[in-house]
Amino acid sequence: MPERPALSGSLGDVEETSAEPHHGVAIELADGELVTTRGTEEKRTGALVLNKDDKEIARAENCPGLHEEAAAMDEVIGLGCEDGVLLHKDGEFTKVDAADDYARTGNQAGSDDFPILLGDYKTDPEAELERPTRISLIDTRTAKMKLVDLGTSYSFRSLARGPHGEALVLGINGVLHVIDPETGKVEKKIDAVGDWMEPLDWQQPRPTLFVRDRTAYVSEPGKRQLHA
Repeated sequence: MPERPALSGSLGDVEETSAEPHHGVAIELADGELVTTRGTEEKRTGALVLNKDDKEIARAENCPGLHEEAAAMDEVIGLGCEDGVLLHKDGEFTKVDAADDYARTGNQAGSDDFPILLGDYKTDPEAELERPTRISLIDTRTAKMKLVDLGTSYSFRSLARGPHGEALVLGINGVLHVIDPETGKVEKKIDAVGDWMEPLDWQQPRPTLFVRDRTAYVSEPGKRQLHA
């Protein structure tokens, strides 16, 4: 493999203190502002933005169960909620409402070069482990969500983006779905691995999709195999 130059220099220590400890995210923007979540150990309710002086300049309280984030073109940040997606764009928060009353989009995949986010879509709040067949495409330009039914389930480690912004989803049928994010059309289906089932324990191994440059990789840690 070709050698890559080592990173030089150092990163300064940055310390931020949230009001309550919680499972959340924090994203520093190019201008030094910080998008961070609000919540407690029991629940997460929304997000806020701090400027470089740690002063609050924006807040949203309408993202129940906030989980995970992804970035899109023009430094738009998407935060997954239990009823849609919360976007931070141009200094303001905008809510993208889901079609269902409960619709958890807690896992997303974005690209800095494209405006549409790829997300999961779960609608059963009582399920021990929901096995969704629909994915969500969130257009950060219009704050609209499109749903696509793949006819097969997937896991939170099944989502990725291609080099041209393609939405990539690895189904439990072993097929890699290549989706046009603008239209929602499945443009190509690629046999990647055999059939598999998502384990109940999220920490247990399962096929995982990862993209680097122009190559998609699927790892099968349980079989100690890597496919490209």
